[in-house]
Amino acid sequence: MPRLRLASALLVPEPTAREIDGLRRALGEDVGRVAPHLTLVPPVNVRADDLAAALRQLRTAAAAVEPITVTLGPPVTFHPVNPTVYLEVGGDIDAVRRIREVVFAGPLSRTMTHEFVPHVTLVESTTPDRISAALMALADYSAEVTFEAAHLLQEHNRRWRPIADARFAAALIVGRGGIETEISVSSLADPHVREFAGVPDPDVELVVVARRGGDVVAVAYAAGGELLHVTGDTDLERHLLKAAYSRQ
Repeated sequence: MPRLRLASALLVPEPTAREIDGLRRALGEDVGRVAPHLTLVPPVNVRADDLAAALRQLRTAAAAVEPITVTLGPPVTFHPVNPTVYLEVGGDIDAVRRIREVVFAGPLSRTMTHEFVPHVTLVESTTPDRISAALMALADYSAEVTFEAAHLLQEHNRRWRPIADARFAAALIVGRGGIETEISVSSLADPHVREFAGVPDPDVELVVVARRGGDVVAVAYAAGGELLHVTGDTDLERHLLKAAYSRQ
């Protein structure tokens, strides 16, 4: 059975991500390898047929928290244990730990050699002299960001790219008392959604998905508060539209 190299993280939103990439580039980091992020689950090999369970774990974890606001900075280091410079994370650390505890389970669980420390890496595998210089030069750096979703990333050719996201909000449940349908809104079409509804156009802003028993039954790609394309159970269209409008 083929395996996928996956990880889960909170991606730093713009414009702070671009700002941090400038710091990373100045410190010699390959900014194209992965976007600025706070790791929840470090790289782990997951069986391809466990991808659905990993995505479900991500959605479950995200539904249990609200948007998380933290401060990034100043920079610190794991040296001498690890020659890494990273931005310290302050603010709502308890919420970060809560979502990490839930997502770090099932196919996304793995053995850890160090205690979980929320951080945003600036540069890895650098020299002691450059570590000292970076800590001094960036001593006053600080930024406040709000994370509104958790992401699942997959490695291809040593590059990590997000393949799914789950917003920090409870899913809309329709059909209570009968066949319950869960409707969630995200920014990315995960591999199962793409298989069901096709690859979304570049102008798509929202992906609205209806699931029953974990299986996709309807998908709407939306932009500007309008449903651009609906695939699957069209009886759910009004619910999909309601979810799209409520998450704009």
